Amino acid sequence: MQLKNLMMAAVLATTATTTLSAAPVADLPDLRVEYRGWSIGSDGARQEISYAERLYRAQDQAWIEREVPAAAQKTHAHHKHGGLGHKHADVAGAPLWVQRAADGRLTVQLVDRHERRLIGIEAANYGNVGFSGSWPESYYLLDPADLPRLNAVGTARAGVQRYETRQGERTIRVTWDIAGQYAREIVSEDPNGLHGRTIKATRITAPTPAPWAQLGGYSPRDYSDLLD
Repeated sequence: MQLKNLMMAAVLATTATTTLSAAPVADLPDLRVEYRGWSIGSDGARQEISYAERLYRAQDQAWIEREVPAAAQKTHAHHKHGGLGHKHADVAGAPLWVQRAADGRLTVQLVDRHERRLIGIEAANYGNVGFSGSWPESYYLLDPADLPRLNAVGTARAGVQRYETRQGERTIRVTWDIAGQYAREIVSEDPNGLHGRTIKATRITAPTPAPWAQLGGYSPRDYSDLLD
């Protein structure tokens, strides 16, 4: 989620302040989203970060879940948990459940499956869990209301419209899925090939039942409890 916030900041820096889009419809596709960022330093060393998340979308709900290798999950499961457990370690990579009320207010919760708790996140702590605070960015990967302010490249073909814009020397390209209402790809790169970031989204099938329907018996907690 951290890379996503950096990418969105780069895109939206070229546009006006985002506005809330129309309420989402229930049949938009669920997505697997791959994030990759890299840079080459003055010593020639290449640093890279990459990860993938699954984004499940329903009417006014978004579930964002990091893909964690089975070996890493197994190692975590061997830890002993008591009380608040290992605090930050317990919620690293935990699913983020975002709900949007009719008035636009957001309810953001981390889902701790190990301790079976729903950890409420206040706006002041959004950055700590990699959430930008923007519903459209979470739901569509890019606010649809900003698309008219980007530069369309040609006309729509095969259900997608391409956009391109510049921020300083950096070029940002967006491939927008019109029917699915999501960014299939966002690419940001400098002309020298020293820095780059990409987001790629592909459609997936949602689990049945939905993940937010499997939270019976989870207890509510506040994120501030983890900071004590």
